[in-house]
Amino acid sequence: MTVAHAPWAEPRLARKPGVQPLDPAAWLEPGTDTAAQMARRRALIETARGTVLAALPESAPAQAELLDAVVAHVGTEAPPDPSPLGRAGRMVQEDFCILEKRAGEGEYRLTAAILCFPSRWSLAEKLGRPLTRIHAPVPDYTDDLAARVNRLFDGVRTGRPLWRANWTVHPTDELHQPSGDWRHAGEGMLHIRVERQTFLRLPRTGAVVFGIRTHVDPLTALTAAQAASLHAALAPLGADEIAYRGGAALHRDALAALAPFAAA
Repeated sequence: MTVAHAPWAEPRLARKPGVQPLDPAAWLEPGTDTAAQMARRRALIETARGTVLAALPESAPAQAELLDAVVAHVGTEAPPDPSPLGRAGRMVQEDFCILEKRAGEGEYRLTAAILCFPSRWSLAEKLGRPLTRIHAPVPDYTDDLAARVNRLFDGVRTGRPLWRANWTVHPTDELHQPSGDWRHAGEGMLHIRVERQTFLRLPRTGAVVFGIRTHVDPLTALTAAQAASLHAALAPLGADEIAYRGGAALHRDALAALAPFAAA
């Protein structure tokens, strides 16, 4: 077993926001976990639809255009669903957030999303908010970083998608983690959760699609070098960052699990 991405170990990805050019042909990313994740997605769309899918009425044109883009990329007909986002969410592993900026607005706002695999955040809490308010809980989301992210969204060009990756250590491999009491003991095994995040400009509506492809693997899947570099990335975190990433107990357990590799 190995992990698909180790952004903490790659300098080009580790520095925030760590955005890189993306081959349009690689916009969507299937993997060995496709069957299991797609079964989970379809179940969530059926049983937790109000949690994983939300949209403002103004987003209808962008939703339709996103579905067209997914169908064109995958090359298969979309399955039935009352919503374009529901149809797209039943086709691929990526979650999709649609962000739009209207005339006179200073920032992009979240106008629609299919979000089956959130990492400790609620779609209902973020819908309609601009980027800066969406990221308000992030400890190191400084004014400078906020300005850079806003420039990033303004700069996404049609036909030239971008990507980045982020990571967190989780006490469980559960993919669906909306806001709530996630600070539990988990399954006794720590996991590394990596989000491959993509930025795609839709040419007709001008909306930016933020795609999230989630990978979850046990820490035991890391190579010795990846484990050592993850320990080095975790060790200097401050109290605010530790709290945001899961709390002191989880941070301590992760360092302990990775310590043998750091000492090697």
